[in-house]
Amino acid sequence: MIVKIRTTKPGKGNKYFITKSKGGYSTCIVGKPTDPNCNVLANCVGYADGAFNEEHEFGYEKYHLNCNAENFIERAIASGLSVYSQPMPGGIMCWQKGSLKSSDGAGHVAICTSVIDANTVKTAESGYGSTAFWTATRKKGNGNWGQASTYKYRGCIAPEGYKPTPTPSVTPNVDRDKTKDQIEVLIDDLNVRVDGTTKAESIGFAHKGFYNYSSMKENDGYKWYQIADKQWIASKDGWTNVLPKEEPQPIPLKYKVGDVMVLNGYLYADAKGNGKGEKREN
Repeated sequence: MIVKIRTTKPGKGNKYFITKSKGGYSTCIVGKPTDPNCNVLANCVGYADGAFNEEHEFGYEKYHLNCNAENFIERAIASGLSVYSQPMPGGIMCWQKGSLKSSDGAGHVAICTSVIDANTVKTAESGYGSTAFWTATRKKGNGNWGQASTYKYRGCIAPEGYKPTPTPSVTPNVDRDKTKDQIEVLIDDLNVRVDGTTKAESIGFAHKGFYNYSSMKENDGYKWYQIADKQWIASKDGWTNVLPKEEPQPIPLKYKVGDVMVLNGYLYADAKGNGKGEKREN
């Protein structure tokens, strides 16, 4: 269980970011340039390893993520952790460089500090031969989450005990209930919030498809549609398309001027029941 996700540079004496040889918890190498207070910095590996263990308040380095950054995925799985494609708060985002061999680069890792929406996250990071600590806002873009084209995003290592929130189920076109108002989601991974406001908690993502909605309200410049209990999606900028109720249409009459009709055994002059006349058999 996550206790707190770090969003600021660790200070002097923080054992999660100090090597064991200097009295800390970390099994990572010394950073370059070496930070005077936290000697595993500057290094993305030292920071991610320390912050991941720290956010659970283990009081020691439970997960030894001390390998090349691009190999964090395999080390995490071997340690019993799970990996997902979509980043989550407290998770470790991982990129490879080249062919997963150290000869063509060690890759990069960063802690996801928060998820803004399906295409935007905030991160805390460090870099070997660079800076001890920085924060960033990363966009998904082509799927590489803002990293240079020489890198390839591999996935996000979930915190201990993480359980993904199920996304709302999509009603396919062929089976949708035509008697209810509907929203058509036009893009994948539309943010779903617990209330109809951009400030509400994000609980998952809706995928392309049709959703029945029970109520609508306006907030933060959006029209919000409730697709389930504590599940709201916004209609703006082409994200969603509102489908009105489909009212039944009257069946057109097939009669023309001059036709006669027998109704309940009586002859009528027209199809509207005008001109009731003699008794006839149907």
